Amino acid sequence: MKRRIRKVVNFFAFNLLFFALYLNFIHRDKPADAVVSSQQVAGGTAISGTVLVQNPEKYLQQKTAAMVASDAQQTARTAVQK
Repeated sequence: MKRRIRKVVNFFAFNLLFFALYLNFIHRDKPADAVVSSQQVAGGTAISGTVLVQNPEKYLQQKTAAMVASDAQQTARTAVQK
């Protein structure tokens, strides 16, 4: 009975080992290859997506100022319409 249990445990351990190797090498490398190929293609074209900004506070202040101005214009329009 112990021999049979040992065989079953070894079988699952062996399968778990190969599954871990699959996840570590094969499954993880697929997206990395796609990123490298897309970077090579996009070398001469315009880059789309997010771009890091050195001074994000400046852009945030502009955005909030624009939102405040548009809110003020909207309230003025509603006041005129009433």
